[in-house]
Amino acid sequence: MIDATDPTGGAYTSPTLLFIPAAAVPKWTVRVIGSTEVQSPADVDAKVRPGLGAELGLPGGITLGGGTSWVGGDINATTNKTDFNLGLSPYGQVRVNIIGRPDGRGFLLGASATYKFVGFEGDPGEMEFAVSSQYRGRSFELGLQAVIGKDFATTDADGEAHAYAVYRVIPQLAIGAATQIRKGLVFQPGETTYDVIGGAIASLTLGRFQVGALGGASTIGLNQGQAGGLGQFFLSARF
Repeated sequence: MIDATDPTGGAYTSPTLLFIPAAAVPKWTVRVIGSTEVQSPADVDAKVRPGLGAELGLPGGITLGGGTSWVGGDINATTNKTDFNLGLSPYGQVRVNIIGRPDGRGFLLGASATYKFVGFEGDPGEMEFAVSSQYRGRSFELGLQAVIGKDFATTDADGEAHAYAVYRVIPQLAIGAATQIRKGLVFQPGETTYDVIGGAIASLTLGRFQVGALGGASTIGLNQGQAGGLGQFFLSARF
């Protein structure tokens, strides 16, 4: 079990929304995360993308998670207007800690499986499998994550690499940078073959609460070669 009194918030938290922690939430601890992404330019009704999720720590280093986010940009073919039901993207996740010290320091390794779909109109969704590795020192922290995703509605598949690095000015305050790169492995004609997100990040932990932000750029939802400004904000609480 990771020490819940860790002033950094614990190894089971992450200083960025772009990374799935390698450590497990402590047994029977609940963590709730509210978030918002702001991107401009962006596709239809996706300039602001709020999200809400929760995690529960179980015995054996297992964490269950679930929630939803607004992805927008989906037009109903009948009304030719944005359909609220088509813009929600619920997800469920299970992750397990494979390697990690009880104090959350040093090298950590974890794996996760995430199922998500868009809308409530019969989309079969997609599955993502990730392996996360982190190194947490006293004043710095590094993370590297590999993801493979498969879409069930088409033959599409992709691979992603996520990374972050932060320096802790004090144990509660982390400042650094994060990035995410997606590369299409199997894709349809006309689809974008890659996406990139990146920017500066900051995270502040005060007791059971954590607030974090990213300021940077993203190509998600835009034509290939285009990019927009991106802001990510999140607030989490553990109980």
